[in-house]
Order: sequence, then C-alpha cells, then structure tokens
Amino acid sequence: MRKVLTGLLIGLFSLPALASYISLQTTLRSKVEGNRLIVLVQTVNKGDESAFAVQAQVQAGGRALLAEKRTELPVNAAYQARVSLPLTLKTPGTYPLMLVLHYADANQYPFSALSIQPFVYRREAVPPLLGQMRPASFAKEGEVNLILKNTGQVPLKTMTRLIAPRELTVTNDQRPLALAPRAQATATFRLSNFSALAGSTYQVYAVTEFEAGGLHYTGLIPGTIKIIAEQGLFGLSRVIMVGILIALIALFVGAQFIKRGK
Repeated sequence: MRKVLTGLLIGLFSLPALASYISLQTTLRSKVEGNRLIVLVQTVNKGDESAFAVQAQVQAGGRALLAEKRTELPVNAAYQARVSLPLTLKTPGTYPLMLVLHYADANQYPFSALSIQPFVYRREAVPPLLGQMRPASFAKEGEVNLILKNTGQVPLKTMTRLIAPRELTVTNDQRPLALAPRAQATATFRLSNFSALAGSTYQVYAVTEFEAGGLHYTGLIPGTIKIIAEQGLFGLSRVIMVGILIALIALFVGAQFIKRGK
C-alpha cells in the first residue's frame, strides 16, 4: 500500500518533461513604390507542433489589410504573404509599420504575435530619441514604465502609444509627452490580461510620433510582458494547491485501507 501511495504522489507532482509548442520566426520587409507600400511577410514554424489558421494582418498609414489565411502550418514549413497598402500620407518622413500574425494551436486556441518596424516615405527622418521600457510580469493586471530621452537641442511635443497583442488590453494606450532639449520624460501604461495563458511572453512596443521641420518622425521602443500563474495561499499557484489537496485525500484513503488490513 505504501508503494501505491508513493506512486500516486509521484504522479501527482511530476511535470511532463516535454511540452509541445509553436515558435514562429518572422521576417518583415517593406518598400514604397509610388503611393503604395509593398509589404513582404515570411514566417517559419520552428516549434514541434503545427500552427493553424495562420494569417498576417498589416497596418500602416491608417490602413489595415488581412493577407491570405493558411489552414495549417506544419513544423519547419513557411508561410508567405505579400500585401500592397495604398498610402495617403501628406508629410514625408518615417512611419510605423505594424504586423500582427494571427494563429491558433491544435485546440483552436487563438494567439497573436506583434512586430513593428519603421518605413520611409519619400525622405528618411531619424528621431533624436532614446528610450527604455523595463520588462513586466503579472497574472491579471500590471504596468510598464517607459523612459524617453530627447537627445536633440530643440523641445519636442510627442504622442506615444503602447501597442500590445490582442491577448492584452492597454487601459491608457496614448500619452502626450513634452520633452525639453537634453531631457527625459516618463510614462506609465497599465495593462490587463484578456486571454493570455500563464507562461506566455509577449512583445509590446511604445510608438512615439511627432512632426518637426516638415518631416514626420517615429521612434520605437520594444518591451516584453511575461504572464505568470496566479498566486494562491502561501504564494502557491492554484494548480499546486489542488495537487496537494488530491495528495492529502489519497493519503487519507490509503490510511483507511491500511487500518482495515490490520
């Protein structure tokens, strides 16, 4: 009986050594042809299980387009998409290009991966900005802190947005920031977990835009959000607490059998 109980306990508290996962490695390229932005997307599944319903969504210049959807993306297979976005921009400069890659696992649970990079419209504009966003971890709600520095000699009036995947919700997603020359400003953005699973890590971006001297400027500061398991009594997760409860019940039932056998 003791051997049986020991086996039960080992089974309850043992974690699987291997877990299936999806890892999409994505390359994003773009170029402006006339008044159109041509975007090329390629992603390769480097995980150990297929991804399903893979579809790229491209946003730039106030326009958004969905590329063709692929039903299944097996391991080591590549998804490719080409999107042509019309541009109606009035000011030359650098603008943000956003890619949201939608996909699902074998259980049809939806996920998304976010990627943002600048593209040049007619004339390149390099912003005099430096920034840092510290990583954040939370189960249900949390915040990220952005530090933005003006390395130039003129004051800047900027608008900063925090862009996150659809699994996360940003409460105050836009913040105006005034930056004096050679000075810095800070902004705090609050987030909540909408549909993210514990153990997931997400890329977010602080996108700062402003215009000066007839040019449009874009600054990008990346950050990461880690979703952790919700903590219960004594700092233990609910899953572990349930496991302990089951183990205690098993011990109690086993003890009753031992008493009857004597």
